[in-house]
Amino acid sequence: MPIQHDGKGYVIIGEAALSLALSDRKISVQSLIHELEYMHKAGGSTARLQEIAAARTWLESFTEPEQAIRQVPYLHTLAGLNDEMN
Repeated sequence: MPIQHDGKGYVIIGEAALSLALSDRKISVQSLIHELEYMHKAGGSTARLQEIAAARTWLESFTEPEQAIRQVPYLHTLAGLNDEMN
C-alpha cells in the first residue's frame, strides 16, 4: 500500500517533524529524510523499521519541495510552521 494511503506513514513522518520542531531545526523534505535515517539507526521493531524505510523512500521520490507541498497538504502546514519560527 502506498504511504500516502497509509496512516502509519503519516505518523512516522509526523514523529520526525515533531522531533525537528522540538529541536528548533528547519523542517523540510531533506531534513525529514535525515531525521528518518537517524530514527532508523536508533532501531526498533521490524514493523517500525519497515515503516520508517517506506516513509523515507516515499519522501525521496520528491525531487522538489514545491512538488511535495502540492501533493501532500500537511507538508505545507509544516512548512508554514517553520516559516513562523524564523
